Amino acid sequence: MNAMTFAAMGGTLLIGASAHGAILQVQMTGAVEFNLANSGPVSTIGVGETLTYSFEVDSDVFTNSGSFPVRGYEIIPGSFMVTTSGGFSTGLSPSLPATPYFVLRNNDPAVDGFYLTFGGVDFPGGLWTQEPGLFGDPFEAHFSVGYTGDTLNSLDILDATGTYAYGSGGPGTLTNFYFNLVDLGFEVVGVDFQQMSIVPAPATMCLLVPMAARRRRRAAS
Repeated sequence: MNAMTFAAMGGTLLIGASAHGAILQVQMTGAVEFNLANSGPVSTIGVGETLTYSFEVDSDVFTNSGSFPVRGYEIIPGSFMVTTSGGFSTGLSPSLPATPYFVLRNNDPAVDGFYLTFGGVDFPGGLWTQEPGLFGDPFEAHFSVGYTGDTLNSLDILDATGTYAYGSGGPGTLTNFYFNLVDLGFEVVGVDFQQMSIVPAPATMCLLVPMAARRRRRAAS
């Protein structure tokens, strides 16, 4: 599957205490490869169903790593959903003990990519969902993908808008992925990655061009 060419939207945004940047919608999809659950709602997820993670981030609200070339954009908690084509649905656990992030890697080293985590931004980590696991602990939504080092130009998420797929032909070539629902370290639902998209959220699409123009004027002044 070829990736669509992404639209570069130059400029670096700084974190603002009160102002908001562009709201972007991120979505990862894949086909369920296996399901080892034998009880509870997760057990209803069928092999072959499409499984999707979706959420929103603010382009101005991020944390940079002090150790690696990565930047984590804060996930808006109420926007995070795990859904399947068969009707399964769950959100982010309100008990998640720290901020959830969608992280961009740029030349880390010679590798670009994306992953989910919470707390710090240096390493991938599963996000707690509302579905209890076998011993009452929450199922975790894990996701990471690696692409060749020519995929991203910066850590600015506005530069990374577009669609990233399995294979090559677009912005970089996929080198690895990890896409699973995990219970106490055990991969219960395995997902075969298909594509990930980063696009303007519907309510903010009309704001992006004026915002880009304002950034250019500030840079020129």
